[in-house]
Amino acid sequence: MSDGKNKKILVIDDEPNLQEMLKDILSIADFNVITASNGLEGLKAVYEQAPDLIILDCSMPVLDGYETLERMRSDPLLRHKPVIMLSVNNTEYDEIKGLKLGVDDYITKPFKASLLIARVKAILERNTQSVSANPLTLLSGNEAIKREAEKRIHENTPFAMIYIDLDNFKAFNDKYGFERGDDVIKYTAHVLLRAVREDGQKGDFIGHIGGDDFIIITSIETYQAVAEKTIKIFDANISEYYDAEDRKRGFIISLDREKKERQFPLISVSIGVINTQQTKIVHYGQLSQIAAELKKIAKQTEGSSYVVDRRKGVESESGAQES
Repeated sequence: MSDGKNKKILVIDDEPNLQEMLKDILSIADFNVITASNGLEGLKAVYEQAPDLIILDCSMPVLDGYETLERMRSDPLLRHKPVIMLSVNNTEYDEIKGLKLGVDDYITKPFKASLLIARVKAILERNTQSVSANPLTLLSGNEAIKREAEKRIHENTPFAMIYIDLDNFKAFNDKYGFERGDDVIKYTAHVLLRAVREDGQKGDFIGHIGGDDFIIITSIETYQAVAEKTIKIFDANISEYYDAEDRKRGFIISLDREKKERQFPLISVSIGVINTQQTKIVHYGQLSQIAAELKKIAKQTEGSSYVVDRRKGVESESGAQES
């Protein structure tokens, strides 16, 4: 059993003997195993160690398995992290509770080593084959974005969809190369995660459409704060991705689409917001169409900005009406 090589498993359990047993079983299958003794230690390890899969005991002191899982699923970065829960008496109530929180599988103690390994490998394989995550940012991709939006439309609960696009990104890529460009994309993902974590709500969704296009789905109460925080954090640090000379003068010299040399300002963000309480949405295609229109309007403003769609037009952050 060698296909566990380079995969990291986090075991969160308060029983030292069970920790050691799981570590022995998984190590034989070439998994890299790390351990934590309670939910709080486990959450810290999740952020610091970035495991590929988590084996989580239901009953623990300080923070039990269900509370730990709930905290993980409230963080957009950890929403799709695979989790197997261990339970002594796995009742129907326990399973339903875990499934609602997004557990991937249950294993009842005591268990066979072969069953544990089979379950772990199956979940990791399924996770690897999933096309819902962008490989660069690990955020949910197009299919997951569509499913999330359609689910909320079907539930008929008002929400806000924030469309984020980078300005002058192509010029940056042309001058500095794709590797530095990828660093900016990953930085943008970090900015969105932080903005949602600090000013969004539990259950918010972050997706990466591809390239320099991103989506946030949040509540109508928080979209303004999330959009403003995104701009604030992004603008505060984007200059660090430029060479000192370009950073000092505030622009780069690169070729435009007509292959003519000209000056390009530092990368900024253009944001369009669709408030479904104001704009009636009946299918996902409407969201895409309106988002494309909003992006064009936002890009007319120099520097980072956002515009909000209204049924009687489009209102900018300054309050001016645009059609």
